Amino acid sequence: MNIQQEIAKQVELLPPPMQEQVLRFVESLTHSAPVGVKGMDMLSLAGTLDPISSREMREAIEDGCERIDYSEW
Repeated sequence: MNIQQEIAKQVELLPPPMQEQVLRFVESLTHSAPVGVKGMDMLSLAGTLDPISSREMREAIEDGCERIDYSEW
């Protein structure tokens, strides 16, 4: 039995008001699913960053992200 079948089997055992609660919960999960680009779709970008841009990006990350601002908190 796969997961969908097991879920359906368990939900059938619930009274209708609880089934509605399960439905609302599942709907909330589908609306909160992360949206973005799949990794496989980004493979076409591999190797397209030139060495100068790569160095500049690395330096900006190291300069801006590698420090702790103790007065920030």
